[in-house]
Amino acid sequence: MRLNIYSLIFFLNSYINGLMVPILSLLLMDKGASLSNLSLIIGMYAVTVVVFELPTGIMADMVGRKKTFCISLVVSLISSLFFLFGDGIVAICIGIFMQGLTRAISSGSFEALFIDSYTDLFGKDALHKVTTRISVLDALGLSAGALTGGLFPEISKNYFTLLGTYDLNIIIKILLTLTVLLLAFIFIKEIAKIETEKRISLKQHVKSSSAFILKNRTIICIFISVFSTGFLLYALEVYWQPHFISLMDDEGYITLLGVMAFLYLAAATAGHIVSGALIKKVNTKKMYLILRVFLSLSLIIMALQLNIASFIVLYTLVYLIFGMASIPEGVILNEEVPNKIRASVLSVNSLILQIGGLTGSIVNSIIIKHTSIPAVWIISSGVIIVSILLIFKGLLYNQANNNDNLVAVKEE
Repeated sequence: MRLNIYSLIFFLNSYINGLMVPILSLLLMDKGASLSNLSLIIGMYAVTVVVFELPTGIMADMVGRKKTFCISLVVSLISSLFFLFGDGIVAICIGIFMQGLTRAISSGSFEALFIDSYTDLFGKDALHKVTTRISVLDALGLSAGALTGGLFPEISKNYFTLLGTYDLNIIIKILLTLTVLLLAFIFIKEIAKIETEKRISLKQHVKSSSAFILKNRTIICIFISVFSTGFLLYALEVYWQPHFISLMDDEGYITLLGVMAFLYLAAATAGHIVSGALIKKVNTKKMYLILRVFLSLSLIIMALQLNIASFIVLYTLVYLIFGMASIPEGVILNEEVPNKIRASVLSVNSLILQIGGLTGSIVNSIIIKHTSIPAVWIISSGVIIVSILLIFKGLLYNQANNNDNLVAVKEE
C-alpha cells in the first residue's frame, strides 16, 4: 500500500513538472518577457539551482527529507501564484526564481525516501528494481504532463475565455500540487537512521575529490562534453516553442505543442532503452563520440527545416540521439569514479551542466538580437563539435594514469 502511494506521489509530481514543458517559454512571453530577454530569464532558473542546490541538500539532512519535500511543494505553489496573477518582468523573475528554488530544494529528497522505503521492504538487492521503477514513473509523468499541457491552452481559449491562454495549465498545476502536498503530509513516513560509520572531514573529502578529478583525464573530458550539453539543452528548451509557433499556419495547431513535448520526452526514453541494449556489444567511448557527432549533425539539419512535419521528426530525432548518448556518458563517468567520492563527482557533473546552460542563456540572449533561432541552434551544434574535437584524444587515451589515480583514492 505504501509503495503504491509513493508511486502515485512520484508520478503526480513528475506530471506537474511536465505540464509546463510545452508552454513555458510562451507563458513567459505572454506575461511580458521578450524574445531577447527570454534566455536570460530561463538562465535565472539555472543560477538559482546552482546557488541553492548544496545548501538545500544540507537542509534535507538536518530537517529531514519529508519536510524538505513538503517545503519544495509550498515554494512551487508560491511560484505558480506569481505566474497566475503576476504580470510584467518583475513577477516573471520572482516566479522563475521560486521555481528554481523548488528544484533545488526537492532535488533527490523524495527519491531518496522512495528508495529507502523499497529497500527496507525488499533488501538492497532490489535496488535496481526501484531505480527502474522511479525512472519509468518519472518518464510517464513528464510525458503525460507534456501531452495534456499542450491541450489545456486550447481548452482555455474555447471554454474559459476569461482566463489567459496558459492560465489553465497553472491552475491545474496548483490543484495537483496541493493534492501531492496533502498525500505527502499524510502518507510519507520517514525513518530516522543513525549514522555509525566514521566519516572523514569535509575539508579532506573536498581535497581528495578535487585531486582525483583534476588528475583523471577521462572525467575532465566528460565534464567538457557535459558543459556543451548544457549549452545545447538551454538553446533547445528556450526557443523551440516560439520557433514551432512561427512554423504554424493555423493557431489551432497549438495543441501540437503537447504532442511535440510528449514525442521528444518519449524519444529520449526510447534512446535510453536502445542504448542500454547496444552498450554491451560495442566500445563505450567510441559509441559516445559517434553519437555526439550524430547529435550535432541532426541539430543542424533540424534548424534548416521550414515545415512543421519535418521539424517535428528532426526535433524528435535530436532527443532520441541525446537519450542514447546519455547512457554511455553515465557509464564512462561511473566506471572512473570510486564509491567513496561518487556523490561528490556526480554533484560536480550536475553543476557543470547547469553552468553550461547558464553560459548558453547569456550568449544566446546576445546573439538572438542579431540573428534567428535556427542560427542559435547551429551555433550550439558548433559548440558540441568543438567539445568533440577537444575530448577526442583524451577520451581514448591510455587508461594507465587513470587506473593509478583510482587505486590511490581507494587506498586513502
